[in-house]
Amino acid sequence: MDITVAITTYNEGEYLDRLLDDISRQDLGTLEIEIVLLEAGSYDRLRAGKYLRDLSEKLVFLNYPGLSRTESLNKIFSVAKGSLIVRLDARSHITPKYLAQVAKLSENTGAENVGGVMQPIGLTEEQRLIAEIMKHPFSFGAAKARISGYCGYADSVYLGAFRKDRCKYGAEWFDSVNPKISEDSDLNYRLRKNGGRIFIDSSVIVEHYTRENLSRFFRLCYNYGIGRGLFLIKHRTFSAYRQIIPPICLLLAAALLATGFHDHFFHVVLLCLMLIYAVIIFYISVGISSKLKPLTKIASGFAGCHFFWTLGLLVSPFVHRRSIQELHHSQYP
Repeated sequence: MDITVAITTYNEGEYLDRLLDDISRQDLGTLEIEIVLLEAGSYDRLRAGKYLRDLSEKLVFLNYPGLSRTESLNKIFSVAKGSLIVRLDARSHITPKYLAQVAKLSENTGAENVGGVMQPIGLTEEQRLIAEIMKHPFSFGAAKARISGYCGYADSVYLGAFRKDRCKYGAEWFDSVNPKISEDSDLNYRLRKNGGRIFIDSSVIVEHYTRENLSRFFRLCYNYGIGRGLFLIKHRTFSAYRQIIPPICLLLAAALLATGFHDHFFHVVLLCLMLIYAVIIFYISVGISSKLKPLTKIASGFAGCHFFWTLGLLVSPFVHRRSIQELHHSQYP
């Protein structure tokens, strides 16, 4: 089987070095490999070749400064020659058998998109703390792509390995009109609507280096919320109904707070709900760490995750409108 490894990145030098080193150590067997790397920042081809070693001759290096993630992916997928396109993120960390595993999984299942589970990891203490938050179902929910012990069909998968001849629906792979959309969910949703299948095997693991601190993590959560909101606007449905819970809770709290100006009973209700939420966070955080300082950080990490995700979701209609306006101005200057 011939495969294309597709990587988009923007100034993730240290992590990209590690990923390219991982790729250079793959047990490829009879696999024919092509590596298409699109850098939207300042990382250069010479540095990439250094870490790919003997596989540097298989590298197709593209540099488009400032290009959005979805547009970058469209460019990569358009030039990819492999029959199987394996997506990787610059922050991915893979075992030497990873590419062979996903190629075998694709061949054995015949599914249009296959993949494993995402396991957050960190190099520093704070990254490892954020990894523990991301692993817990209370943060982003118990998606099949985040839990171990599952093998079967799913709605979506982290990154994924796509059969090139079956997975493009429409003029482009990824939605360039809404560059901040959750591109994995969007493509996988369209794939399933066209009769495609998505298969996950949790014995295949992609480790993911988390953000370096809580402020960057909260920014990521905010962008996740925008991505899900744009998905909702486009498809008129959530990619998973568990995503309804955070915005409903925040809107309920806002409604109770506003109503409480007229009836103090509702303020009491809001206080009780906040206490229940605080107890749940405290209980989960104690289970992760018994030390006071990490405990407070973990608790604030969960609360910030939910708040900024919901904030991004609520802001997404304005992001969508701005994207449409920018598209209109580009077509009719």
